[in-house]
Amino acid sequence: MTTEHVTGMISQATDKLMADLEAGKSEQMLAYLAAIGRFTRYSLGNALLIWSQRPTATRVAGFHTWRQLGRQVRKGERGIRILAPIVRRRATENREDEEDKVLAFRPAYVFDATQTEGKPLPEFATAKGDPGGYQQRLHEFLKSRGIAIEFSSLPGSVQGMSVGGKIVVRNGLPLAEQFSVTVHETAHQFLHCGEKASGVAKAIREVEAESVAFVVSQAIGLDCNTAAADYIKLYDDGKKETLLASLERIRSVAGEIIGAILPQEATPKQPAAAQESPPMASAA
Repeated sequence: MTTEHVTGMISQATDKLMADLEAGKSEQMLAYLAAIGRFTRYSLGNALLIWSQRPTATRVAGFHTWRQLGRQVRKGERGIRILAPIVRRRATENREDEEDKVLAFRPAYVFDATQTEGKPLPEFATAKGDPGGYQQRLHEFLKSRGIAIEFSSLPGSVQGMSVGGKIVVRNGLPLAEQFSVTVHETAHQFLHCGEKASGVAKAIREVEAESVAFVVSQAIGLDCNTAAADYIKLYDDGKKETLLASLERIRSVAGEIIGAILPQEATPKQPAAAQESPPMASAA
């Protein structure tokens, strides 16, 4: 197995996703967005590789990481191919800290939790329609980023608004919807405020924000009623570059929110460099 072979797999998986969308199979996009929520520690390309090879995967890690967690990969299990970074660690100017520099990527294998056996893994509570403590953690995250949130009456059917450092959410929404709307408006704060919105069509901005809300809601176990057909709007120009650019924005913001509100012990640890983007063939 070579790096070029795995890179080709990323390109093929992207092409298939595009073809499914063009054929009206937008449920494939929802499935991939849900996978992004499960693999926020991985780059966009690696998340696509994991999903395309094992769509049911929930938590993945390398052979040795599973051993450190007290679990063994069962004999005969086939690994999931990804691209792992080759890292060189070097001292910084103050000589106390170190930083990693990614030199290249190499083929590697990870395994899903269902391919292992041994010590039970830590679990986090699922929301099942009630965000519970995740709502408060989301508000604390917003506060830490200098974003105010308030609840108020809004005109017409407007559920939420995002205006320069402040989010407004309609009063009286069900808890799950309140959480989803708050995440949606948070995505606008990160992705589309000021000059960031330049060159991005309003329809794309709305679908990107709703996609972030879907990813985060799925990650904490909320039932989502998002209309799958809306996601096709992201790719109405038929360009792979548009798809990958939007997905990378969605992954980045959703990953930051999930990292802030989910207990980290629920996910096998990965090196920070694992989030570095591997080559994405001609679409990079």
